[in-house]
Amino acid sequence: MRLPVTTREGIILVDPQVLTHAVFDGALVTLHLDGRTLLTDQSLQDLEDRLSAAAFERVHRRALVNLEKIERLEPLETGGYNARMPGGDVVPISRQAARRLRRRLGLS
Repeated sequence: MRLPVTTREGIILVDPQVLTHAVFDGALVTLHLDGRTLLTDQSLQDLEDRLSAAAFERVHRRALVNLEKIERLEPLETGGYNARMPGGDVVPISRQAARRLRRRLGLS
């Protein structure tokens, strides 16, 4: 089922399988899709509530990722990770979210 996303251009129906990650920049949320981005004023919490918990994880207070799209996890000294996403984007994963993610991936 496609996800309706409100943008300045109107409501765009997004296939969740092409959504790699979403990042809040302080005013708007940027949705990163395969090959393009969309800006929305919908909250990350709203997106998280409407996306499949099996595929998506809130990894930081400002970021939500599609677990199927993570290419690499790079450990940080703080105990968190940087997630490398398609296209070279880097998404920070907090220390607390890193513990949940390790459990989900069977790493701890």
